[in-house]
Amino acid sequence: MSHYGDDAVISGWHSRMMGEAAPKGCTCFRLRRTTRSMTRLYDAHLKVVDLTLTQYSVLAKLTGDVAPDMHRLAAVMGMDRTSLSRTLAPLEARGLIESAPGDDRRSRIVRLTETGKLLHREAEHHWRAAQDEIRERMGGRDLAQLHRLLDLVCERLAADPSE
Repeated sequence: MSHYGDDAVISGWHSRMMGEAAPKGCTCFRLRRTTRSMTRLYDAHLKVVDLTLTQYSVLAKLTGDVAPDMHRLAAVMGMDRTSLSRTLAPLEARGLIESAPGDDRRSRIVRLTETGKLLHREAEHHWRAAQDEIRERMGGRDLAQLHRLLDLVCERLAADPSE
């Protein structure tokens, strides 16, 4: 039996022993499908201000008093630096953000421009409308349960299993 087959047998046995139903299908596929659906909904609301959800999220993360460096912003966004750079490029081209040298030669800090702050405030209304639509479609209790479960998944998957 293959490695994956062994895992399936063990998982099925564990589920039966614990009285849990064994999940069917790929968990990652289900999560990605859900993420794509959510992103489409947010993007539809944010289209009015010509932003994607990822771009809006970057602007939102830059509203604080301290301008983060690229490394810190990438970590907060859960992105690698290359993906972050691709996300930042159109925002910088539109004059919504600016970057400057950081504390050392290798780092760059990123901050909102005044135009970026204004657009973020306008976009926040559209983002909130997307939030409200999701809450309406899912119901407050189910949405709160989803948030708790997603936080738990992030917490558990963030732990390094090799330690």
